[in-house]
This record gives sequence, structure tokens and C-alpha cells, in this order.
Amino acid sequence: MLSSAAVHLWWLHLPRSARVETTESLLSTDEQQRARRFRRPAAARQFCLGRALLRTILGSYLGLPPQHLRFAYTHNGKPYLPETPHLTFSLTHTGDLGLLAVTCHRRVGVDVEAPHRRANWRGLARRCLSDAAYRTLGTLPDEEQRQAMTWYWVCHEAWLKARGEASLRRLLHIDLPWARACAGDASHITMQDVSGQTWLIRNVSRDGICAALVVECAPDASIEVVIFDRSLDWRWLPQT
Repeated sequence: MLSSAAVHLWWLHLPRSARVETTESLLSTDEQQRARRFRRPAAARQFCLGRALLRTILGSYLGLPPQHLRFAYTHNGKPYLPETPHLTFSLTHTGDLGLLAVTCHRRVGVDVEAPHRRANWRGLARRCLSDAAYRTLGTLPDEEQRQAMTWYWVCHEAWLKARGEASLRRLLHIDLPWARACAGDASHITMQDVSGQTWLIRNVSRDGICAALVVECAPDASIEVVIFDRSLDWRWLPQT
């Protein structure tokens, strides 16, 4: 049961050995066409497996077969369920791992990143951080600089996804409060944006993968985060 004061986090395992053909009956025609447009087979596999699990998990909340779900997209490409807009979600992945957040009546975003995935993280920091934040980053030991930048990046990506602005991320500077974000990475922090909206930022990293959850909340609200771990077991996916 998903309460209005909870966020469910699903860690998804997307193994390279999984057969993508098994998912096709669960996907819509436009999703199948989108998968065929990927140039890299690994990206197509990741997309198909992720969408199959997304449909199956959301369908379990709604009591619907996964293939019956209909997605629509905002002007920035964020998917949502037009028939059940109260159920909100965010899906992200890196390599063979995916992360799905599901909640009710509130905006939510997640992002994951392998710590050593970005070789040019210093260039990314110079381009995206404010001068003050970049100078603060430079005061840390070298390895802590990489870790801090990775954490700060996933926080920012998750925040943009929650606000429906992920497609604009290359045009935006990272504007989260640097000191508060990096000081709070052990558990969670709250912050307010320029409109006065309060957001919870929570560190949900595991097994060396840096991961952030960002969810809209009231200033005095208590948000329960429940974590599930789901391997891609084809016996669990519905047969059609």
C-alpha cells in the first residue's frame, strides 16, 4: 500500500543476459519504435527492460495489466499517466541498475551515477558550478572532490527531473546550495527553491552507486521512504 506520505523506491536489476524480446508484448507501439531508434544495442536493451518493469510496477499499484497503461509526455519529455495523474514516478538507470521512485500527489525525481563514469568531471564542475562552489570544491582532497561532485550532480539531475526540466539540464548551471547539499549527503536535507517550494533531498546510494531522491513536500512534512529490491525475474513479469 502506497500512502500519501510515502515514497517507494525500487532498485531494478537489468541484466545483460535478459532477452529483450520477452518485453515486447508489454510495450506500446511507440515504445517499440523508440527502442529500434537506439544506435547502441545496450541502450535499447536498457530502455526495453526498464520500461517493462516500470509498466509492471505501476500496474501493480493501479490493479492494471502493464500493457494497458498509457503514458503521455510533458513538453520537456517527462512521462506521466494522464488517466491517473495522482500516481507520480521517476525512472533512471546506469549500466545494469535502474532506480524507480513512485509516490502520490507530489513531484519526484531520482538519479544514479557510477562514481568513475565521468572522466572529465573537473571540466563539468568548472562549467556547471558557480565560482564560489567551484572554489569550495577545490579545497577538498582530490578523491573527495570527485565524490562531492558526483553527489552534487545526481542531486541536481534528480531535482531537474522532479521539476520536469531534465531536458534543459545542459543549458542550466547547477544552482543547489553547495554547502548544504554536500554537508547533508550522509542522510537527507530540505531546501526551498525561489518559488518557496520545499524539497526533500535524500541520499539513497548503495553498493558504490551514487543515487539521490528529490521529492516535493511541505516544510514540516515527514516523508517515509520505503526501499524495494527487484531482480528482473521473467517469472514475475506477466505473461501475455
